[in-house]
Amino acid sequence: MGSSILGIASQAIAAQQLAMQVTGNNMANATTPGYHVESVNITENAPAPDSTMPSTLIGNGVTVTAVTRATNAFLSSSVRNQTSAVGYYTSLTQGVGQAQSIFQEPQQGGLAEMMNQFNQSWLALSQSPTSLTARQGVLQAGHTLASTLNNMAGTLSTIENGVNNNITTNVQQINQLSQQIAQINNQIATVSTSGQQPNDLIDQRGQLLNQLTQLTNVSYATGPANSLDVYIGSHPLVTGEQTYQINVNQVPVPNSSGVSTFTANQPVWADNGAPVQVQSGSLAGNMALVYSQTVSGSTGGAVTPGYLTGYGQSLDQLAQTLATTVNTAQAAGYNLSGTQSVDAKGNPIPFFNGTTAGTIMVNPGLAANQLGAASAANSPGDGTNAQSLYNALSNSSLTIGAANTTLSGYYQSLVGQVGLDGQNGNNQLTDGQSALTSLNNALQSATGVDLNQQSVQMIQEQQSYEAAAKLVAAQQSIIQSLLSAVG
Repeated sequence: MGSSILGIASQAIAAQQLAMQVTGNNMANATTPGYHVESVNITENAPAPDSTMPSTLIGNGVTVTAVTRATNAFLSSSVRNQTSAVGYYTSLTQGVGQAQSIFQEPQQGGLAEMMNQFNQSWLALSQSPTSLTARQGVLQAGHTLASTLNNMAGTLSTIENGVNNNITTNVQQINQLSQQIAQINNQIATVSTSGQQPNDLIDQRGQLLNQLTQLTNVSYATGPANSLDVYIGSHPLVTGEQTYQINVNQVPVPNSSGVSTFTANQPVWADNGAPVQVQSGSLAGNMALVYSQTVSGSTGGAVTPGYLTGYGQSLDQLAQTLATTVNTAQAAGYNLSGTQSVDAKGNPIPFFNGTTAGTIMVNPGLAANQLGAASAANSPGDGTNAQSLYNALSNSSLTIGAANTTLSGYYQSLVGQVGLDGQNGNNQLTDGQSALTSLNNALQSATGVDLNQQSVQMIQEQQSYEAAAKLVAAQQSIIQSLLSAVG
């Protein structure tokens, strides 16, 4: 019986000592990102017959069966899905926010002001068609307008190139995280097959998975020996200890005429070259800024402009319509000498060269006296052609892309669209962050460390440990008394 008491006491001491160690570890990791609270599973041993009363079963102490980590699969999955959504809108709003600075209106020196000044210069010329000063004013206003368009296109291109770099960086981060997950899968398998519980390694892998979901949408499933298989769409990213790498290819983004004006970075699978089916996360947000892809089977589908490249396309359409309208009037009018302005080959001398926002410029070979300001031959004092052009630039509905509106109306619509996109993105980001905070709080409540609860638990474990120690002391006292009596 004495041996039985010492056995019960020693098992209890060992169990409570382990429990205090686990509780202390919980308290130490209360603020560690990704840590899941652990608990010791203490199970009552099967009762055994008493040596003096074989027909009677009595308690036989306790055994530690496992050290488990708290989990909540539903909340963990919800947090990761919401993290991906927040990652998407974070990248999107950053890119659109940068573009908003280009299209900030009204502003001094902005495109709206430069367009108005250019229009007004033609009105001034219509009132003084023989004035070289008025003619120089038209050329100068044209130079300023073209320069403004060039600068806007250049700044937008710089932002687009930055987004391209972000796509490459995101892909590199995904590849690195997938390799780290595969390495931990290997470590977890080694620990699991040895009969131990890899709780800390599973926490570390979970944190890597959280980082991965900031970048892209993933699905995952637990495999043999606690390994984790990760997928993007239907394609595996990690299976056990194997990873599938992502490369970056370049894809042309066409404009409204089907001509490529920008080459975007496109993530593709290294094993088959198929586009990666990215739908959320920072990578998807960056991709949406430069192009939109319609996935069709394993080879991908049509590529169309994204937010930023769409703004650039609209600027190009504005510049093209502006150049076409002015050049048409220039070719139809007559110069200060009362004749049409033509080059050595007899072709009309255009006012603008270039048909995109980035290339438009006033023809350097056009002199002030060659402006087609008159409407009839040998009528240098007739400014009706300049008046008609002023009306066309200021008030006439023109076909610009798919729209039928004035030049200023088209630009104001573009400015409004950029602002609307930014506001929508900010609203989605704010709502997403709020939802993510709520989900994180719920997950922390379910799987995180509650210091108050752990403190109470520590006291209970200490008391149980002390009780078991007293049992040992009592047994030792009984044995000593028996020895004294025999002696």
